[in-house]
Amino acid sequence: MYYICIVKLKNIKNMIDTMALLLSDTYKQTHDRMYPNSLKTLVSYWVPRKSMFQNEDNQKMVFFGLQAFIQEYLVEYFNKNFFDVPLDEVLATYRKYLNIQLGEGNYDVDKIENLHKLGYLPLYISALPEGSKVNMGVPCIEVMNTDERFAWLVQWVECILQSELWKPCNHATIGNMYYKIAKYWYEKNVDSDIDPRMAFADFGMRGMSCMNEAVRCSAAWLLSANKTSSIPALPYIDKYYDADCSTNKIGLGAVSTEHSVMGANYALDGDERTFVKRMLTELYPNTSFSMVSDTYDYWNMVNNIIPSLKDEVLSHNGKLFIRPDSGDQYETVVNTVLSLWDNFGGTLNTKGYKVLDPHIGVILGDGCTQNVVKKIWKELDRLGFAANNVIFGVGAFCFTAIFEGDKMIVNTRDTWGVAMKATYGKFGDKELMIYKDPKTDTDNLKKSHKGLVFVERDGDNFKYTDGLLNGTYVEYRKTHEFALRPVFIDGNMFNRESFTTIRERLTNEK
Repeated sequence: MYYICIVKLKNIKNMIDTMALLLSDTYKQTHDRMYPNSLKTLVSYWVPRKSMFQNEDNQKMVFFGLQAFIQEYLVEYFNKNFFDVPLDEVLATYRKYLNIQLGEGNYDVDKIENLHKLGYLPLYISALPEGSKVNMGVPCIEVMNTDERFAWLVQWVECILQSELWKPCNHATIGNMYYKIAKYWYEKNVDSDIDPRMAFADFGMRGMSCMNEAVRCSAAWLLSANKTSSIPALPYIDKYYDADCSTNKIGLGAVSTEHSVMGANYALDGDERTFVKRMLTELYPNTSFSMVSDTYDYWNMVNNIIPSLKDEVLSHNGKLFIRPDSGDQYETVVNTVLSLWDNFGGTLNTKGYKVLDPHIGVILGDGCTQNVVKKIWKELDRLGFAANNVIFGVGAFCFTAIFEGDKMIVNTRDTWGVAMKATYGKFGDKELMIYKDPKTDTDNLKKSHKGLVFVERDGDNFKYTDGLLNGTYVEYRKTHEFALRPVFIDGNMFNRESFTTIRERLTNEK
């Protein structure tokens, strides 16, 4: 039985390690034949085109994830699943699946053989610094080929680049939205030495579509927050962004109960108080922890059981976080803070706001939309309580759908309209602009840039100039600071940055 399990797992692994040149939509495998024979160079740009939000604050997208993508896919994956695989095996696999998809004779294999013999991806990729907030219409990435035999590769890489990159950008943007809310309230009513990055934790792993999404989502989240419950995000950013999570205290978690724990203890003796006391005095006497408190009767827990253990709470060397998990979030959280103040008291901070005794607090991990968070913190402020009396665990729903007022915007590639389009080609000795401008596209959403595009900083924003051919483009670079930096050239990474550098850049962006 043990041997059979191992064989099955090995087969699954082989299925996941798809031959690298198959990581595309079907039609990308035929375009090399369709381009003009004289095409020697192709240049494409990856651009957020239009925000679905009306709010001026949400018109920028946080750019994040390219460095990890390059190392993970363009270097590691291609080496393991293409360049290091024997050519005959590569060609056999390619023919097998393209025959199913397209039929024999409708695709070419010489491009695969030539690329394999070359031994690296002949691409030159430039990009904005990660952590930049990018206004709509500004290219984040420029891709061109460095070997005239492989102009087709520029747009081939679109599929894998798009599928891996748009969501980390979106998640980083959503995480920064939460950070901005926390920053506002913390500056208003919280002592200045308390970091607003401590206000939220990522609780989203179980609601993501797969583990890869959970890891990338949380990595992006940690640009604007210190806490997550998604452990694999830490080795991910350590590996691909030199985060040094241990030294920099990035990715903090917490001891926490769940309903099975509360229910199992209650089933044993029918008394919730016994387990609460055991947590405080035996299991975690020197550690802060959160305790889900609505498994049975939430208000009995808050108003009676926990106050009956006041001595144990106040002598506990840590903080007990009460966690409601059902009901009206706004009413439950506000009334919990009021009850805890009545029973445990607290102090006034330097800004004159009430702060609960440091041994007790509230964490909400249920339905923490931005609207809910704002409403709770606004009411607590009105009642004279500091924002840091309550922290929030943000779940997968809030990464999947964002509310702007009563309008719900679903998190997809179209949330910030990301697309990658070819805009420039060199055909023999002739330079030509490539573009699309559909007459039926009355909103100009799908109208692309044309020619080479020069991107530069313009105060708090970026701006671009398109319609350039190579001569003008080169002249621009002599007199203007080009905002896109080389990050990948012929199989090698450039301008690698640490997670803390990217975090700091995002913090300073407006």
